Amino acid sequence: MTKKRLKILQRENNKIEILETIQKILNWNFDNLDIIKMRWYEKHYRCRIWKIRIIFYEQNGKYFVDKIGYRGDIYK
Repeated sequence: MTKKRLKILQRENNKIEILETIQKILNWNFDNLDIIKMRWYEKHYRCRIWKIRIIFYEQNGKYFVDKIGYRGDIYK
């Protein structure tokens, strides 16, 4: 993870739940997650946890986390 992603996790009070959500995404376990396919990218998805958004994408049958950030900043 990059330094910017780690800063968000350090500031967030519920970082354990965010890390568990990332682990679920990477293990293809999408149960009880708020995930939608993003319109402007072919294989990008968004997962919502409170005000935090996790943008991830699929490549060669694997998922990779692209961005982690607050709702207002993540789409810029």
